Amino acid sequence: MDYAFLFSVYFSLFIIAGRNVKIVKTFFINILYTIAGEPMPDMKELLHHTVMAPSGHNTQPWKFRIKENAVFIYPDFSRRLPVVDPLEWELYISLGCALENLVIAAEHEGYRALVGYSFEDGAISVNLELADGKANNDWLFNVIHIKQSTRRQYDGRPIPGADLERLASLPLEKGVSVLFVTEPEKIEGIIGLVKEGNSIQMNDRDFMQELISWIRFNEAEANRYRDGLSSKAMGNPSSPRFIGKLFMKFFLNAKGQSKKDEKYIRSSSVLMVLLSENNDIISWINTGRSFERLALFATALGIKNAHINQPCEVPELKKKLQKLLSAGNIHPQLLLRLGYAESLPRSLRRPVSEVII
Repeated sequence: MDYAFLFSVYFSLFIIAGRNVKIVKTFFINILYTIAGEPMPDMKELLHHTVMAPSGHNTQPWKFRIKENAVFIYPDFSRRLPVVDPLEWELYISLGCALENLVIAAEHEGYRALVGYSFEDGAISVNLELADGKANNDWLFNVIHIKQSTRRQYDGRPIPGADLERLASLPLEKGVSVLFVTEPEKIEGIIGLVKEGNSIQMNDRDFMQELISWIRFNEAEANRYRDGLSSKAMGNPSSPRFIGKLFMKFFLNAKGQSKKDEKYIRSSSVLMVLLSENNDIISWINTGRSFERLALFATALGIKNAHINQPCEVPELKKKLQKLLSAGNIHPQLLLRLGYAESLPRSLRRPVSEVII
């Protein structure tokens, strides 16, 4: 590389720009990375934060390509859930969550993240440019590795009104809105829909087989795969796989799960619904980004969350939920409960080296 030439370019730009050193510095460093054909510093570190995103059954359905100063996010369809998510909307919501983590981490490190979509090859592109300084987003960045879906009974404490207002006023992605459900009659209706969802899903042999395939019944399995739903993260004891499968076959049923879900919902402070104006890939990605932002903000406030998404996963129940919420033609995409509880062990993630292509 002709460093003398690059220095002369830098010096000339400095003279032209006068005292505006920031512009020259940004332009010069981007030229360096482009000519060198190397990723910007800490690209893999950014992905380390990215892969902490949530996903359905913790399948982690993403792949990444690093090229110069850009990251490309691809869906990994080998990790799709064809039974519970045949249209792949939850898969793209998961990609949106990963995208939001990447943007937050990049801005925290002093980059500007420019997001684009190219559905011909299925990629979400994130081009990084040096910004004037680091974003003031410590309150989100610092909880990326803390946030979890806490699948246990909550303590029933109400969320202070000021905190709920702060969550409700958080800017979301285009076309996405959030609704907090506190009215007793609507909560009762949602409990009924969750029970209906359990009856439909848990009496479907294919659904149960898909679910069991992603459960890691013991620590050895969890460490081997570093994906899926670990028993500890669900608040259950570890067991050999054959015992865990037998237990699920003979003791896990819709009636028992519905009783548990009802208790968990009633112990929560509030229910939260994310809705989108449209029902397409970009809307799903935007829903994921918005959810991750809300979940991180809630975590920073000490508030836990857990999905109760059965009414959104079963088409006929989704219509009922839409009517219950008086949502008109707006599409309910995610249903969660919020509240306070002790953390559970965290679900594992695959190392960055395994998801770069």
